[in-house]
Amino acid sequence: MPDIGQEYKKQIKELEQQVRLLKEQVDFLTRKLYGTKSEKASALEIEGQMSLFNELETCADPKAQEPDLVAVEKHLRKRKYAGQREKLIKDIPRSKVLHTIDEREQICERCGGAMVKVGEEFVRTEVQFIPASLKVIDHYRETYECRACRKNGAPYMEKSPVPYSPVMHSLASASTIAWLIHQKFELGIPLYRQEKEWEALGLSLSRATMSNWLLCVYRDWLSHVVSHLRQELLKQGHLHIDETHVQVLKEPERKNTSDSYMWVYCSIRDCKRPVRYFEYQPGRGGKYPEAFLKGYTGYI
Repeated sequence: MPDIGQEYKKQIKELEQQVRLLKEQVDFLTRKLYGTKSEKASALEIEGQMSLFNELETCADPKAQEPDLVAVEKHLRKRKYAGQREKLIKDIPRSKVLHTIDEREQICERCGGAMVKVGEEFVRTEVQFIPASLKVIDHYRETYECRACRKNGAPYMEKSPVPYSPVMHSLASASTIAWLIHQKFELGIPLYRQEKEWEALGLSLSRATMSNWLLCVYRDWLSHVVSHLRQELLKQGHLHIDETHVQVLKEPERKNTSDSYMWVYCSIRDCKRPVRYFEYQPGRGGKYPEAFLKGYTGYI
């Protein structure tokens, strides 16, 4: 039998964690709504990303109808959509929760006799959100010795192999780095906000440390992937090239208002091995693509 007390403690800890996260979100939105405007605060409203309240107002439609339910003769009946709901959740892990009557209450209210289970019925399907959690893993490795060599006076020992750490002499794991990259570059969440989220999870992780980790991972691992992608791109016979204006803050020896550019090199639509390569440059002069395309013999 599972330890019910431990399960309750785990649930309480998860709920407390959710409360902390929600409080931080409320504080952040309150400052955003009523606090003094600043360049950093304004920068949060990046192009193409609405604020929480603007998104609600923009997307809301009073005339929109719920797709799952339809009113029929003073009661609600599920509308059948040929497996639409099942298609949405088919790849999510599934479990069954059976709600029972406590044994002490399995007594007939009419005659006082004992009740017995005769069946069960389906009530509803719901998707549960499980908050992120952290786990500390201590890595050990075994040491082996050849006893025969030892008897012959020439001891030989060998240690089991261990996967390399993504960032040497740090707490970073592959999953931690993957989450940082996802949050920063896919979701556009700045490091100072990730810093608060990590603290709420129980780990005091500064934005400086996160920056160092990401730079080390690029230098030691991802730079080799980028190099191979560039080589693959330059083998292709046709390429598209374009530059996009970007603004970089706190760039050495340049003002925050200086124009910078993201040069984009990509394969054509029907390419079998498509590559999109982004390269930052401080200007839009022809010398930048010339340097990138050095030795290229295809068509632009």
